[in-house]
Amino acid sequence: MSNQADHTIVRLRVPPELKEKIEKAAEENNRSQSAEMVSRLEESFLSNRNESTDEVYELISEKFLLNLMRVLKEQGLDNQLINRTIVKSANLLLDDEPKKNPEK
Repeated sequence: MSNQADHTIVRLRVPPELKEKIEKAAEENNRSQSAEMVSRLEESFLSNRNESTDEVYELISEKFLLNLMRVLKEQGLDNQLINRTIVKSANLLLDDEPKKNPEK
C-alpha cells in the first residue's frame, strides 16, 4: 500500500456505466478502484509515448533511406541498382534467419 502523503486527491465525476466497469476491473485485478484508475491512466500515457516514438522512428527511417538513395545516385549508381540493393537489404531484414550465402 502506498503512502497517502505522496498522492494528491482528485475528485472525478464519471458516468455510472464507467464506474461499474472500474469496479469490475479492480475486482478482477485484485486492487482498489483508485489503484485501477491510476494504473489505467499511467498506461494511457505510456501508450501515447510509444506511438509517438514509433512515428518518429518511421520518419527518421524514411528520411535516412531517401538520403541514402540520393547519395548513392550522386556517387554514380543508377536507380535500378539502388532499388535492387534496397529490396535485397529489406528482404534480408525480413528473413527470420539471414541466408549464409546471399545472392550476389
